[in-house]
Amino acid sequence: MRRSFNPWLIVMLIILSIFVFNQFNAGGGSSEINLTTFRQLVEDGRVAEVTIERSNGDIQGTLSGPTQVTIDGQARTIERFSTTAIITDSLLQDLQQQVPEVTVRNPPQWIGFLVSVLPIVVLIAFFWFVFMRAQGGPNQVMQFGQSKAKTYGRENKVKTSFEDVAGHKEAKQELLEVVDFLKNPQKYLRIGAEIPKGMLLVGPPGTGKTLLARAVAGEAGVPFLTVSASEFMEMFVGVGASRVRNLFEEARKSSPAIIFIDELDSIGRRRGAGIGGGHDEREQTLNQILSEMDGFEQDTSVIIIAATNRPDILDPALLRPGRFDRQVTIGLPTMREREEILGVHVRNKPVGDVDLRRLAEATPMFSGADLENLTNEAALVAARSDRQSISWTDFNEALDRITLGLRRGSLVPTPEERKILAYHEAGHAVAFAAQEALGQIRKVTIMPRGGAGGFMAPLAKEEMFYSVERFKAQLVVAFGGRVAEKHATGTLSSGASNDLKQATTMAKQMILDLGMGDSEYVAWGSDQGPIFLGGEISRRKDFSEETARELEEQVAEVLKSAYRACEQLVEEHWPAVQAVAEALLQRETIDGRLIHEAYRRSEAGERLEDIVDWLVGEASKDDEPEPETDEAKSGDHGAADGERTHEKDERTDRPAPKLPHHPAPDAGA
Repeated sequence: MRRSFNPWLIVMLIILSIFVFNQFNAGGGSSEINLTTFRQLVEDGRVAEVTIERSNGDIQGTLSGPTQVTIDGQARTIERFSTTAIITDSLLQDLQQQVPEVTVRNPPQWIGFLVSVLPIVVLIAFFWFVFMRAQGGPNQVMQFGQSKAKTYGRENKVKTSFEDVAGHKEAKQELLEVVDFLKNPQKYLRIGAEIPKGMLLVGPPGTGKTLLARAVAGEAGVPFLTVSASEFMEMFVGVGASRVRNLFEEARKSSPAIIFIDELDSIGRRRGAGIGGGHDEREQTLNQILSEMDGFEQDTSVIIIAATNRPDILDPALLRPGRFDRQVTIGLPTMREREEILGVHVRNKPVGDVDLRRLAEATPMFSGADLENLTNEAALVAARSDRQSISWTDFNEALDRITLGLRRGSLVPTPEERKILAYHEAGHAVAFAAQEALGQIRKVTIMPRGGAGGFMAPLAKEEMFYSVERFKAQLVVAFGGRVAEKHATGTLSSGASNDLKQATTMAKQMILDLGMGDSEYVAWGSDQGPIFLGGEISRRKDFSEETARELEEQVAEVLKSAYRACEQLVEEHWPAVQAVAEALLQRETIDGRLIHEAYRRSEAGERLEDIVDWLVGEASKDDEPEPETDEAKSGDHGAADGERTHEKDERTDRPAPKLPHHPAPDAGA
């Protein structure tokens, strides 16, 4: 890397040189005497010559011969001397009368001029230096209005292609059409078709919007100019608009070309919205973008692609036809797409016998970035254990780390707490397994992680719509832990506090948002969504207190009905709950497939002891040495804090698949 030259180094060297020169030449071997001794020597006629500097009062002189004087209380013989005095006319007259040769040096005029001008020059040089550093070097001074876009072309071609992007077939088809237009424009112009001037990629963070743009850059074979929208903004007014003009001028000169603007919402916010008024510089930049996009000629072949995860706050003028003609939604991948994405991320990694489909089922609501992080975390877990390949155990551990946190091996519960936790998780597991429509279980464990004393992790079941029966079934699962605890211990604990919060939130969503109560035709609104800047600050109810009371009664009725159904289910399948709980107390973690088989054996009437022995034996076969953290080496695991940390939306076993918000679990109970 080439290091930049610092001009202040030269200034420091010059100052140091002058200082050293003055030190070596000051006095020229003369002795420093005081003014009294100097006057005595002059009166005695021993001074042969003196040289006087009027500017600073320095006096250098030579004696008529070696003379003994007292310096600092010691007698010394000197021949040359130096001293300092205030130069007055009377002193000069005395010296001229008593010293044979007197030389007076007046300061040159340029020194006074330099003393007056030098501070100003130093200040100007300092600000110039800071100015250059802020703008990236001397070649970029006064180039605020120049675009900071990076240009990719044939010389520095992007290596990403559409083969590196798994899933999102519809979005890739839209972008392939853009690439094809740039490569074969006559194919479209001949029939009178016009390619969209702008395409807006919309989707949650981490879904691959920027990756798709890189794939377009790698496939198009034309200049690709990429810039982040935040780079248009500067502390100087008008710089953003100037950079926009410069960006579009560069694109026109090299057309056909593609401009990619990432994070468009940073400058494309609705004008005049927000608390405290608008932002003049941002709005001026947005106005320039609107003007440039609408001013394109039909044959310029310049296409704009932008990405954002907040289309709701964009200015309507930016989204109208003629600017961004199309919006391409890049949503969270489906289970099949997650399997394809995992295949892309593990193709350069030594992966053992890992079922990517089952792993895709275990990662609902994961974005492409989340899946990449999962595969990397699994590789780190395998490397930490000195394994040569990545196994299912590593992926399982990585998934738990990401969704729940690190193990809390230092938390050692009492035997009674372990029993409560085992029956709590067994209640959830059996309630889930007893309702086949909910899908499969990945694992059940009573090892504490993060804020969870234990957890039951389900596998995703892809569904487009969720019926009222599905919601009620999940409510039954949510109450499974509380009911099993109560049945086993005869009392209630705080372990189910988060389960109750999740169930209450789900029931409110059913009644207030989804019309699953008495009023099937009204969405009253549960106010579960977040408040964004510029949105509604004070929420108001659109119904009376009487209606609110009726809605609360309906919510309570839904929860009560689900709780009674859960009590009946746990009572009917109590042997299965006991078997799973006893096995958890011995093995701490049981694979989901074993849970389902144990439930079927219990339904077939097999003895409780036989089911427990079978579960423990099969769990021992599947057990592989899992990587230990520093805390995990402390021995026993399991905790009765009872607070269950949940994954996003469908990653949990109890909450509704599309809840807008989940409360965080409490730290302890």
